Amino acid sequence: MKTYDLLVILDLAGKEESLPEVLAQVEGEVKAVGGRVTRTQKMDRKKFEYVAGPLESGFYANLTIELPGNAVAKLRGKLALCNPVYRHLLVAVSKEEAGRSQKAAAEAVA
Repeated sequence: MKTYDLLVILDLAGKEESLPEVLAQVEGEVKAVGGRVTRTQKMDRKKFEYVAGPLESGFYANLTIELPGNAVAKLRGKLALCNPVYRHLLVAVSKEEAGRSQKAAAEAVA
């Protein structure tokens, strides 16, 4: 399995209290394609610099996930169809970066 960073911009339609359910839905999509979520970092709602549609801001969340090689396309397709996910970005993480992020997370917990 390979490590990826998944950045999602969520359209919560003004319902901030639904964030845990929406993040659980995104994590469920990762698990449905055979992946595993290793870290979830919730960020704040941010206003877009360039508004190109009806949405002016979105809630950002960054997930560190592990996926088998054949699951990347499946996950992208599922996220494109997931209603609360406004945009997503999936980026492969090198082994060095994955090790550093896990070390930093362990130090933050300690």
